[in-house]
Amino acid sequence: MDNMIALGIFRRKRSARDSNQKAPSVDEWPDYVVTLGEDNFNEFIQKYPLAMVDFWAPWCAPCRVIAPRIRRLSKIYNGKVAFGRLNTQKNEDIAKQYHIMGIPTLVFFRYGKKVSSITGVISIGDLKNKIDDLLKRLDE
Repeated sequence: MDNMIALGIFRRKRSARDSNQKAPSVDEWPDYVVTLGEDNFNEFIQKYPLAMVDFWAPWCAPCRVIAPRIRRLSKIYNGKVAFGRLNTQKNEDIAKQYHIMGIPTLVFFRYGKKVSSITGVISIGDLKNKIDDLLKRLDE
């Protein structure tokens, strides 16, 4: 069962903390996959109502398979989901912080809080279904 339901992140009403969070305007959303590192990771995941981070490494063949799918999704969901990539080889501390045990791992964040994750290669259709489900839960 997804941990997001257990955490109640999507099912609760907006708290005072949430109301202080202002979603970026449409032109502030990247329409490309942002390269993340220690200098911009926290700002990136905290800025958006829904952000997806691809934890990857250069030597990982499945990571090379999923990268073009994420680039395509960044165009499809422009203004709704922010997409980023974090090289786990260069940013081991962040990978350890989020308990990344295998790559590629896609982690979804809502204003900096981890709400879901997927490990391994996944089809673009299944990724779209997952994102659509998360977006629908944001509207509830």
